[in-house]
Amino acid sequence: MTDRAAAVGFKPQEFLLALGGALILDRYEDPLPTRVFLDVLRSLGVSDDATRSVLTRLTERGLLTRHQGGRVASYGLTQRSRRLLQEGRERVRAPEPFHQLSDDWTLLSFSLPETRRDIRNRLRSRLTWARFGCLRDGLWVAPGRVDLDSIISVGAEVEGLQIDGFVASPAPGTDVARFVRRAWDLDALRWEHEEFLRRWERSLPRDRDPLALFTLLGAHWIRLLRLDPVLPERHLGEDWPGRRSAVVYRTAFAALEAPALDAFADLVRDARAKR
Repeated sequence: MTDRAAAVGFKPQEFLLALGGALILDRYEDPLPTRVFLDVLRSLGVSDDATRSVLTRLTERGLLTRHQGGRVASYGLTQRSRRLLQEGRERVRAPEPFHQLSDDWTLLSFSLPETRRDIRNRLRSRLTWARFGCLRDGLWVAPGRVDLDSIISVGAEVEGLQIDGFVASPAPGTDVARFVRRAWDLDALRWEHEEFLRRWERSLPRDRDPLALFTLLGAHWIRLLRLDPVLPERHLGEDWPGRRSAVVYRTAFAALEAPALDAFADLVRDARAKR
């Protein structure tokens, strides 16, 4: 399987998120020439037009800054994107990202006018990253104690949006496994882990671009972290692949990080020299 074929199904934004967190954040303060992003994503089968389009969208959303120097455009991280990437890095590098210690559950409800679908989609995306599953329309549940500040803060930004959240323990007799199956598709989640293992558990090819592989690994890992709510293991079965996925990710990351950093530094140096 080529890197290009393996990348099918990933969006350009997912690759840029992986690049930002692993290779740009805390390493490059100045904006990077557009060519850097074009070259990396081109190696993963993304067209230059698609890359330019997503760079523009992220700039419009306040996640990137755009700078023009002559004929060369450059893009840099904003304070907002740096904060989001820092928060995401904690989960990306967690030693046991799929191990749930708490017996509590966090419940959250919200009501929003149907006309505000843009805000609804934004809120749903944030809830999914925070490990919530939908029990029914407007009622979400997540395992453990979730910090709701970043979610509830959305309510202060949008007129008509009401968000309420609280932490609780199941009452005696509650069929927790039933609402777990209602809120999450465990078969689909298992498949996502197994797909990650199929791609990364085997020996890494020595003749492929380490920067492309490292970016693809990061995008795949972030997707898995976004999809897995970190449920208590007693609801998952003894052969749940979460721990294997974490070991495989750490092994692949350790093998690819140094050559990817070197390749990215060469790419940035070359792009800046040709401005």
